[in-house]
Amino acid sequence: MSDPAGLLKKQVKIHSVSAKPELNNKIGIAQSYLPDRARYLVSLSPHISPAPIALKADNLAIPTLPEKARGKVDEIRGMMMTMYNDENLRQALRTGIAQLEAQLPPNVKVEHVAGGILFALFAMIYMIGLSKTIMLISLVLMVVVVALPDIIAKRDVKSIVRNLPFRWKEAIELNTGYKPSKRVATGILVAILLLSSKVLLTPRSRPTKGNKAFDGARGSRGRPEDLGAASFTMEEVYRLGYEDAQKESTFGESLPANFQKMAFKDSSIDYSYDDYGDYNDYIPPPKKQSKIGMGTIMALFALGRTVKELGFHDGRFDFNLFVANARNLPPMKMAFAGFMLYRVLSAFL
Repeated sequence: MSDPAGLLKKQVKIHSVSAKPELNNKIGIAQSYLPDRARYLVSLSPHISPAPIALKADNLAIPTLPEKARGKVDEIRGMMMTMYNDENLRQALRTGIAQLEAQLPPNVKVEHVAGGILFALFAMIYMIGLSKTIMLISLVLMVVVVALPDIIAKRDVKSIVRNLPFRWKEAIELNTGYKPSKRVATGILVAILLLSSKVLLTPRSRPTKGNKAFDGARGSRGRPEDLGAASFTMEEVYRLGYEDAQKESTFGESLPANFQKMAFKDSSIDYSYDDYGDYNDYIPPPKKQSKIGMGTIMALFALGRTVKELGFHDGRFDFNLFVANARNLPPMKMAFAGFMLYRVLSAFL
């Protein structure tokens, strides 16, 4: 059999290895199966093992979601420690900083550039929000990483843009094992860019002010308790009730604690039916223009990865395999998949 335990191209957790106990609880990927040795070749992070390790199926298991998260954290920490202790990398970093300083104006240092970037980052967070800033930086880094081979080769901008679909196809194959056509890979890239652009270009909703005259009557802080028990008029009380209804708040929530003893000022308004049009200038908060946000996009990616893990074999989707694996999902992972599906459907329906 080419895959007796059904572990190929999946994340696996190593356990019960007595010869090398330091490998236990490590997370890797089962790359291939060796029938003559009845073992899987498992690739691990380079700082753990540069070469794949041959292990029996009895020493491998599908990790749970928390175990995958811990494995990813351990992988990042190990890579950072390896990079920190690499003297060649330190020397390359010092050389790069020296070359950057040589290209800067005489009175500008690398610290000034770093401070300017940090200031721009905080300004961007203030203007468009933290989630949109993270998304924008992630998109830029994604494009840079995908086009990195052409950037290192010092190709011109036109060549980099022309080769981007091919590089994107390579990145999908390397990270997922799925081999799409160039057209499909380009369609995925365009869809990601369009969805991200929709989120980034959606304006932030800001609270709108109500009637200016009433806002002034409520005081500089705009809190009902600042008005005092004797400063209300009937129209102001009406406004408080109207706002509570708009916010779906509890009845009388905006009234002060001593509202039972509240007195009313004289009002010059004639409370006839026609005069209720004076309150038409109240502008309710704008409705959210789009339900597609960062969370929806992340749920869409996670849902796609779940479908790939459950239903794809040798690069093809098998519906029967998908149903069988879905039925055997742990309750926690099944609930998580259901939440992702609800998040995606609620954004489009």
